[in-house]
Amino acid sequence: MRKFFSLLLGLFLLSQPAAGKELVGIVAVVNDSAISVLDLIARTKMVALSSGLDDTPELRAQLAKPVLENLIEEKLQNQEAERRGISVTDQELAAALTIVERQNGIREGQLNSWLADIGLPAIFFEDQIRAQILWAKVVSTGLRPLVDVSQEEVEHELTRLEANRGLPEYLVSQIDFYVGPSKPLDDLLEVASKLLAEINAGANFESIAEQFSDNALGNLGGDMGWVSKTQLLPELSAALSGMRPGQVSAPIVSAAGVHLVRLRDQRRVMEPDIRQVRADLVQIVLPGITGESMTSEQRGFLEQIGDTVRGCEAMEAMAKKLDGGSGSIGWVLLKDLPEQFRLILSQLDIGLPSQPLFSGNGAHVMMVCERENPAEDINYEQLVRDRLERSRLETLARRLLRDLRRSALVDVRV
Repeated sequence: MRKFFSLLLGLFLLSQPAAGKELVGIVAVVNDSAISVLDLIARTKMVALSSGLDDTPELRAQLAKPVLENLIEEKLQNQEAERRGISVTDQELAAALTIVERQNGIREGQLNSWLADIGLPAIFFEDQIRAQILWAKVVSTGLRPLVDVSQEEVEHELTRLEANRGLPEYLVSQIDFYVGPSKPLDDLLEVASKLLAEINAGANFESIAEQFSDNALGNLGGDMGWVSKTQLLPELSAALSGMRPGQVSAPIVSAAGVHLVRLRDQRRVMEPDIRQVRADLVQIVLPGITGESMTSEQRGFLEQIGDTVRGCEAMEAMAKKLDGGSGSIGWVLLKDLPEQFRLILSQLDIGLPSQPLFSGNGAHVMMVCERENPAEDINYEQLVRDRLERSRLETLARRLLRDLRRSALVDVRV
């Protein structure tokens, strides 16, 4: 079977056009719906383009098998939507396509021309967008009402968070490949390894999640939000412990399947993240000065600022008399400043000068004119409720798709 599959890909997924008779050949039948060779070719090309992958014959051959699995699941999702009487209106499809244009920097109304320029018939792209909307409607109208998170569950989770206050918390994106009757572990590992190589070569993680992840949150780029170790599978927690923000894990095997995890950021549970604090700043800077090289005269000048200058207007007036970068910096995130500045500026009284601070640029006296801390507005109760509801909804969606696959008649002909 695998050799025949590879042979077919060699015939149909090369860069030169295939004959019309070959393109309408059937690669799979899902209940009473057929998937043609042309469907497979078009979707593979879309996956490569949307994920930032190099669209080569070799890559298409590698992607064809997981893409076919996605097409089979998409057929099942469409059939379930039809069974429930769910459809997509022309207005809904047009609105979704407009969003795609905006996200990709395409002029409004020019999507079809753009698709034609890259050799992709618009109908195939529209079919994929329509399928995504249909499944989203199935989940929101058919499964969302089944999700009921009680106040007791929310309070229990808040208690758990309080007990874990100060422990690491991770902002994670995730690609999940779940084991199933048609998805043996070895095949999933092979797919995950190939996609990881593409991600490491520059392909977009979130776009690949949208195309390949079995997780119901794949359409959101695999965004899992902020999670602690106790909320993750043990295998994922162990991997995250050794990662730095921006890194992508090697394929992780669990009882559920295979996972790729991208660590986007890290913080402490229920502790303010001063990196996210915004401040409107004014500074006096003496370029090229270090703590060791500063003369007594320079030190006296900076100390005088601390003793006499009050308010940002006075600070800016003094800055105008100096050269070398003194003056208003404006609004900045503290994470964009040198690390040794952050804690001091997060606590400094408004309108008062700081003690001298040193960076690679020189000696600074900083003043905070205004400060905004988003952590002060966090509603932890609502945050916990949303997280529990999203997790439960994802489980229901995965279970429904698994049941649809088990009860379906799927005839893969390659």
